[in-house]
Amino acid sequence: MSDREPTSETVDQRSEGVIESGLKACALAGRTSRRALVSGAAIAGLGLTVAVAGSHARNQSTPSGAGSTPEANGTPAAATPAATPAGTPVPLPVLEIVTDQRPAPNGQPKAGGKLHLFVGSTNVGDFNPTTFQQDFQIPISYLDPLVLADEVTMEPKPGLAESWKWGAAGKELAITLRKGVTWHDGTAFTSDDVVFSFEAYQNDFNSVSSTIFSAVDTIKADGKQTVRITFDDIDGAFVFNACTLPIFQHAQYAKTWDAQTAPDQTLSTVDWSKNTPIGTGPWQIDKIGKGAITFKANDSYWDGRPYADRLVLTVEDDHAARLKAWKAGKVDVLFPISPDEAMGLMQEHGTLFVADAPTVFFASFNFNNPANATVDMMKDPALRQALTLAIDRAGYAKDVFHGFIAADKAGTITQPWAHDDGLKNPTRDVTKARKVLKDGGWSDVDGDGLLEDANGNKLDLYCIVSAAERPEYLALLDGLNANLTEIGARLTIQKLDPDAFTSRWVSDHQFDLVAFSLTQYPAFAEIDLYGSSWDVRTNSSGWNAGAYSDPTVDKAIAAWLTAYEIPAMTDALKSLQDAADKDLFGLWFGFPNDLVLVREHIQGYRPNKMWQTWDTRLLWNDQQSGTPATPAPVETPAPVVTPTPKTSPEHSATPSAG
Repeated sequence: MSDREPTSETVDQRSEGVIESGLKACALAGRTSRRALVSGAAIAGLGLTVAVAGSHARNQSTPSGAGSTPEANGTPAAATPAATPAGTPVPLPVLEIVTDQRPAPNGQPKAGGKLHLFVGSTNVGDFNPTTFQQDFQIPISYLDPLVLADEVTMEPKPGLAESWKWGAAGKELAITLRKGVTWHDGTAFTSDDVVFSFEAYQNDFNSVSSTIFSAVDTIKADGKQTVRITFDDIDGAFVFNACTLPIFQHAQYAKTWDAQTAPDQTLSTVDWSKNTPIGTGPWQIDKIGKGAITFKANDSYWDGRPYADRLVLTVEDDHAARLKAWKAGKVDVLFPISPDEAMGLMQEHGTLFVADAPTVFFASFNFNNPANATVDMMKDPALRQALTLAIDRAGYAKDVFHGFIAADKAGTITQPWAHDDGLKNPTRDVTKARKVLKDGGWSDVDGDGLLEDANGNKLDLYCIVSAAERPEYLALLDGLNANLTEIGARLTIQKLDPDAFTSRWVSDHQFDLVAFSLTQYPAFAEIDLYGSSWDVRTNSSGWNAGAYSDPTVDKAIAAWLTAYEIPAMTDALKSLQDAADKDLFGLWFGFPNDLVLVREHIQGYRPNKMWQTWDTRLLWNDQQSGTPATPAPVETPAPVVTPTPKTSPEHSATPSAG
């Protein structure tokens, strides 16, 4: 950058009046996933060695399992303790650690008892399903989607829909509903409920999911068991992203909805105290109290009754209080927790599940920075290559995340079905980075330790980030300057309040890198991050903050927008990932794990990338004295799709659901 350092104060002054409130809201809302996690409060890391079990095995004083360490599962090894004085015993961890993403339960499930989890207090009484204002644990407990995302791969699998079929070269979708499903009031689930739910998501004044339906033309019922949807433009992600939204009952909300007129219709006006929400889900709302929501098991659940009789979701926002309650056995499952918190719990009895998550940390390069003497400095491929080579990913994986991050993962596509596992972040190589810069014409002309390009522009870089990001992510960024100093660069991290941060990357553009985190839907929805047509300088709906432009990436996006079968969608995304890594889009920092604490007497937990405590119906208390029980899952036939056509019309727009 230039010798002048832009401050958050000066940026705010320059940007005042430039960004309209609507654009701000769009920029912020567009980058927020419905599964965005609450950053856990960090505590001091204890530097303990973590023994990891690859499968769920209890009654062991020390978890074991050769070949099942985090390294063996694609995650850097956990933190190694500092040297311990001779004769000082190092306590072995009591907390069992499980990295298996499909852990097998132990023993025979037992019926009965209560499960206790925490939820946040924000809008806990707002049951409008289109706004996702509540803690997501609440709606997923009593509602079901048409399509479930596979817990591990995130590929679509049958839920309330038993199958679906594309037609008209990807512009028609026929969804066949599961027979025999009933609402909690005993009435039949039908196509009318699906049509109403989708229309509410599309048109509710307060809906946060309307953009997912932007390619939709019509949604119609064809009998009681079939829904037919037509599209103006091909949207292969619809099954992944729209069909995984919870479905709610038409009859319960029809009167409120029909009493209003477009565009002001909303379900937010429902009096929930007189209209207890019902669903088709495994849990039925029994009582809505000031500090908790109690559910009872749905005995008629289509995929098998929950093992427990009751689920109690207690409101608690204080993170320290949550941890204290878990330690005291007052709550059964706790999510999320931070890596530092996990290291402080190693002597507790219970299980820590290290769950893969659809979350990524990255920093986009800015290829058009008006504060630089060389405005397009980041177009230099040698500079970008040197910067990524200088990053000590193994260092922050160990020291900041204690091994709970896949720091070798490259790119931003976290969905396993779509991620290119062949792409890896480079191992740190300072010598190679220095040579790359030297060969590229960078040199320290004045001996101040900072390299300069041919225009005299110093390698004095600025990275902006929202101060609201997770503490461990901010700690990662804070450590980068020490890495880059060794290659003749300096990096200043500017932590801005969310509004100032948005203003800087949307309007001011004075930065060299902009750091984001992203928690994603089952299907890729971030064409606005990579596509040259979504440069924020020319497109107010874009997210391409750094004016990135690569013709191969744009071609891959065009292929994605005409694909609707998984093989074609995967091919397009692999092309995009490969191109964005060769013409390096940014610095990839990897995929952090979600960490879930489970009490030692609770069995049946399994991770779920959509929401890590989604499958509460499968949990049971192995201290319960009730009779053995086994849910009777309904067989789910595989979805039916049509062949990919040889030619398809060009897609001009797509919903953004990041």
